[in-house]
Amino acid sequence: MSMQQQTTAIMPFTQTDLQSAGSVYDTAVGFQDKYRAKQIALLAKVAANGDKLPKELDDELMNWQVSAKKALKHIEEQRKPFTEKAHAFIKAFTSVENALGKELYDPIQQVRDKSAKIHAEEAAAARAKEQAELAAKQKRIDDIAQLETQLRNGYAVYLSTVKQTLLTVYTGATLDLLEDAISELTLAMDWTLSNEAWNSITLVGDTELIEEVRTKEKFDACDSHFALEVSKYAEYLLSLMPARKEELEAGVAQSEAAAELARKQEQEAADNKLAAQKKADADAAKAKQAATVTVMVAQANRQVEAPRAIESYSMIVGSIDGWRAVVDYYLTNSGTVAEDLGKVKLDQMAAFAEKQAKATGEMITHSDVSYEPKYKAVARATKKKVA
Repeated sequence: MSMQQQTTAIMPFTQTDLQSAGSVYDTAVGFQDKYRAKQIALLAKVAANGDKLPKELDDELMNWQVSAKKALKHIEEQRKPFTEKAHAFIKAFTSVENALGKELYDPIQQVRDKSAKIHAEEAAAARAKEQAELAAKQKRIDDIAQLETQLRNGYAVYLSTVKQTLLTVYTGATLDLLEDAISELTLAMDWTLSNEAWNSITLVGDTELIEEVRTKEKFDACDSHFALEVSKYAEYLLSLMPARKEELEAGVAQSEAAAELARKQEQEAADNKLAAQKKADADAAKAKQAATVTVMVAQANRQVEAPRAIESYSMIVGSIDGWRAVVDYYLTNSGTVAEDLGKVKLDQMAAFAEKQAKATGEMITHSDVSYEPKYKAVARATKKKVA
């Protein structure tokens, strides 16, 4: 079939048809003007006579109606051939539009919707897996932080105990034992942290995590710190020995310097415990943030790779009690006034709940009410031209 033949099949109007249709329309407009003028004149007579009409005027009005009906019938007969062709013309366009907008479009949309659903379900499963892994990582971080705190506190307690031992040597010295005390404090200047002492620090937790926390690197760091602290403390106590000797010779049993040192040690122990907790909390917070950022980056990458999809919900109600829950939810949340409630159907109430689920995430909690997610792929911004 040639292009001219196709156009003629679709376009039923000829030039003569268009001219004739115009003539019929002009005639119809003429009738309209004529009957409008007559109607105005008749209504003016009615107004002059009042509501009760004389027979002659009523006959005149009836004759106008009969004539108007005939004119209307004449116009309909004259325009019918053209309006029928117009309807055929509209139907031809509608057929093409339906084919393009539904018959051709829908199969493509269905393929994309199916793909979007797979992407969305995989993304949801990946998010759930990542959240579980993140929770496990954060628990592990918390457990390590607790063990770190136990180790720091245990070391601080041991160091404090050693210093207390040296302070006892100092405070327990008598004139007879003064040289022995000086000798013992001098030896303490070379003390180091023993493996036995290090391993005696109690750590309560997972065995593998304990091995990660009680490392050689930490031991070496504590050993250096221990040697320096004990050496400085012993050296300080030795510097107090001359004054202590004078106190003993003067009969002073209690040393004011020793009492002050004891107070300082108590404060130092409390400060060390607080510092250990703060350090563990800070390290844990930093590690948790890093783990969370890793998950967020993975989720953002998935959003870039996956097609955009609109998610909605289809509600399934399985019992009368379930419908009661739907009605109750609608009455509580819709804001519908009592006067309008009689116009609302159950399906409309369910549709309201479905929209709320999509908009807010809030769903009706009932054993016989369930929500089925629906996915629809939507168009993305593109620079491509229409084919």
